[in-house]
Order: sequence, then C-alpha cells, then structure tokens
Amino acid sequence: MLPAAARGGSSSQLAPVLLTFVSAIFWGLWWVPIRWIESMGLSGAQAGIICNAGAALMIAGYMIAARVHPRISARTILGAGLIGVAFASYSVAFTLSDVVRVILLFYLAPAWSKIIEWAFLGQRWHRTSTVTLALSLGGAYLVMGGEVSLQSMNLGDALALLSGVSWAVGAALVFTGRRSTASALTLATVVWAMLLSLLFAWATGEALPAAGDAPAMGAALALGAVYLLPVLGITLWSAQRLPPALLSFLFTLEIVAGVVSGALLLDEPFGLWRLSGGLLIIGAALIEALAALRATSGSVSETIQ
Repeated sequence: MLPAAARGGSSSQLAPVLLTFVSAIFWGLWWVPIRWIESMGLSGAQAGIICNAGAALMIAGYMIAARVHPRISARTILGAGLIGVAFASYSVAFTLSDVVRVILLFYLAPAWSKIIEWAFLGQRWHRTSTVTLALSLGGAYLVMGGEVSLQSMNLGDALALLSGVSWAVGAALVFTGRRSTASALTLATVVWAMLLSLLFAWATGEALPAAGDAPAMGAALALGAVYLLPVLGITLWSAQRLPPALLSFLFTLEIVAGVVSGALLLDEPFGLWRLSGGLLIIGAALIEALAALRATSGSVSETIQ
C-alpha cells in the first residue's frame, strides 16, 4: 500500500507542469494584445492599469458569487506583490524595447531562481547549476550584442531584468509560503500589479486614461478579464506546487512562442547574436528542467520503495 503523497506524486506533479507549458504559450504571445492596446492610444503603464483592473473585478466578482473564503499568508502576499512587480514591469517593457530582447532578458529569471534556491532554500549546488548559470549569462551577453553596460540598455531592457528578478524572488516566496486560496493569490497579484502600474505612470509623468480613451479602456478591461486572469491564475496555482527554478525553466516555451511570433509579425532585428544567445538560454532552461524532473521522479520512486 503506497502512502497518499507517493501515490499522487507523479500525477500531482504532471498537472502543474502541463498547465505551465500551456500558460507559457499565452505569456509568449502577451506582447500582441499589449501592442494592440498601445496602438489604440494607451501607453504600456495605462494598459497595465486597466488590464489588471479588469482581472481584479472579474476575480473579485467570482469570489463574492462563489462565497470563497480567502486564505493567504503574509509571506504569500509579499510574494504576490513581487510577482505583481514582475508582471507590471514585463508588460511595460514590451512598449519600450524590442519584443525578442525583452523576452530573452526576462529569461535570466531561471538563473536568479537557482541562486535563490541555493542561497536561501537550502538546495544543493550541482554541476548542472554551474553549467546552466553560465549558459544563461552567456546568452544574455549575446542578446545584448556583446555589450553589457548602462549605455547599451534602455528603460525597457532594465524593466525586463527587474521583471525576471522580481519573478524569481516572488515565486520562491509563494512556493515556500503557506498554501493559499488560488483566487485570493490571483487577486492580490493583480491588485499589486495595478498599483505598480499606477506608480510607474506617476513616476514617468503619464496622465491617467481619459474619457476619450473609452474604446481602448473597454478593450483593456476585457483583455484583463478573459486573457490575463486565466493565464495568471494558472501560473500562480502552479507556483504553489512547483519549485521556483523548475517553474521558471518550464516557462521557456514562452521564449519560443514570443520569439517566433515577434520575428514573424514585427520588423525587428534578429541576427546571429540574438539567435545564439537565445539558443544558449533555451539550452540552459532545458538542462535544468530535465534535471529537476529527474530529481522529482527519483524522490517519488524512493518514497514508493
């Protein structure tokens, strides 16, 4: 007779892994509606405010209608806040820099996650960790065109890097925090993201959306409710069940979706440097994902025996 945890180990791990892959595709295409909303007259920060407001209204309405009793710890709220920083920064970055560049720079997140797991969560540092970290940083160097300096970075690049770091720390806090109600965690995240988008708009001197922006605002509200909310909800549900490094590395499918769609739909430069850097980052992600999945299956086998 197997212990309950062992019996459900592989299947309980499989569901968040598969859902993470699905949500990664939609995150990779997230730049498309963001650029569309921008073309209607809203800036990146304004779009972030309205999209997150739409998601917040929808999830809050669901919680009231379903009489959900929210359960969320202070640690998880902090993690949700950092993920909100990551999402707000990521969305704005798409309007300030090249799509491919933003996506690839964000995907230094797995490297930060690995360092956090080793430094703060007691995970062992393996040889594969060194390899994946070197590949990730080498890939970022190539994506930046062989230049790593403040002069070679624009505001969108900086926001993409901030997004990756915030995601890594936030995912670690959510994973190590007490299990929370998924709807409460999602609501906390979109509220944080909305507030941070407001802060960014204020810091950069952007005006709030006006009455003349009503069509764009309506589209952004709908986008938040029907696109952002389910994708973010799946992401946060998985973040409570998968280690941060594994979660980040599984999201590398977003690179494929984002890079391919960006190359096909936009007239952005994508030469040998970016191609090589992207391949290094994807390679690092795949190595770490396979190592993490092997470790998970091994621990389940030991429990069964």
